[in-house]
Amino acid sequence: MKNTIYIVGLGPGGLGQMTLETYKIIKNSKNLYLRTVKHPAAEELAGEGVKFETFDSFYEKCDSFEEVYKAIAVELSNVCVNNHQTVYAVPGHPCFAEKSVEILLEMLDNEQDKVEVKVVSALSFLDSMAASLRIDPIYGLYVVDALSINAKAFETHSGIIVTQVYNNFVASELKLFLMDSHYPQDKEVFLVHKAGIIGEKIEKVKLYEIDRSEDIDYLTSLYIPPEKAKNPRSMELLLETMERLRSEDGCPWDREQTFASLRKYIIEEAYEVVDAIERDDIDDICEELGDLLLQVVFVSQIAKEEHLFDLGEVVESINAKLVNRHPHVFGNESREEFSMEVWEKIKREEKGYEKVSEQMDNLPNSFPVYLRAEKAQKKASLTGFDWEDPTDALAKVREEAEELEKALLEDDKKKIDEESGDLLFAVINVLRLAKVDFRESLQGATDKFIRRYKHVEAQVSKKGMLMKELSLDELDFYWKDAKEKGL
Repeated sequence: MKNTIYIVGLGPGGLGQMTLETYKIIKNSKNLYLRTVKHPAAEELAGEGVKFETFDSFYEKCDSFEEVYKAIAVELSNVCVNNHQTVYAVPGHPCFAEKSVEILLEMLDNEQDKVEVKVVSALSFLDSMAASLRIDPIYGLYVVDALSINAKAFETHSGIIVTQVYNNFVASELKLFLMDSHYPQDKEVFLVHKAGIIGEKIEKVKLYEIDRSEDIDYLTSLYIPPEKAKNPRSMELLLETMERLRSEDGCPWDREQTFASLRKYIIEEAYEVVDAIERDDIDDICEELGDLLLQVVFVSQIAKEEHLFDLGEVVESINAKLVNRHPHVFGNESREEFSMEVWEKIKREEKGYEKVSEQMDNLPNSFPVYLRAEKAQKKASLTGFDWEDPTDALAKVREEAEELEKALLEDDKKKIDEESGDLLFAVINVLRLAKVDFRESLQGATDKFIRRYKHVEAQVSKKGMLMKELSLDELDFYWKDAKEKGL
């Protein structure tokens, strides 16, 4: 015969808010455990002569709440396996924000042949909160834990209840998080103390004041009323805005756009992000990233209208790709074993490629030419088809330069085009092996050319002459002067 564990909720307050079923189970139990004695019903039960054990000492012995809840679950798992009947009682409802129950149920899944689990429903703190605040959850209500709030996504157009605001330090951390990410500091919120029981108190305060309350304790929660306007940080608002712009009563220009027409804007916005990064202009980086994000949303909206895909599928795809391409983080592969060869192998498997040449064939022609060349070289390098040293590759540059010179002397247009490409490809190879960023290197050379040209222009202007009135030798004199000056 199986042993039985009853997992019950004490309700949000005293015995008056406990269900009759739970009360009977507790009164008849000879093996009763409470997660904590810090609950109004615990004191009343003790007054009625009910004997129980608690896990309050675990909070002192363990370093984190996660460890506390796991230790409780381990202890109870052992107890119920060795006892005919066990009762575990927790504050509120056993399945509402009760981590110890969650862990215990996972553990007992492996003991189904020995232990029967019965979870008994109860009033939760949410029932009391709704009654005290006179709110109807049907209009949207989020419940989050103050201790893990950084991992939660907020929807500010719904009401939010934050639990575990049990001291002023937690309230302070919560306040800073909310003001930094979601709400104005003068947003009106409600601190609810002892919801639904004797001593209940509701404080209407500004958000920046919540950690100044003198009544905060383990029975305190925070309620944040919904914002009338959508959160300007919300992705949902951006999607709604784009949908409106593309609607029949939207913007004519936005309605005309297609995948093809947006190509140049995507490229332009990407370049503007890069430019802002190179200028180290934080405000511009933020703004330009927004412009680039708009292009992603724009294309996704067009695709959604044509029943091809939507932004959710875009996000799903990149999430899956990130996990799949990092087996040393999300899988069983060690960091030491992970390499670029493994990375490229994973990419080939994703696309169904069997050969590296298939990857090369599919390098986008829309890439900047130097980038496409560099990527082809890198893929070949992973198969061992490469020089070991940039100086070896430099010999190929000299060879290609000689072939270009020969084509120029012969005035062979076709050969000039071909040998010019070979020379550039060889130069990129050298820079790749030397770990030089081709773009940055050429950018620097172009900037240097402009600085020196401006110096030459300024010197010629001082003479009251025009550039074309001087010979190349005379201009070169000023060029060398600029060079000597370190321009």
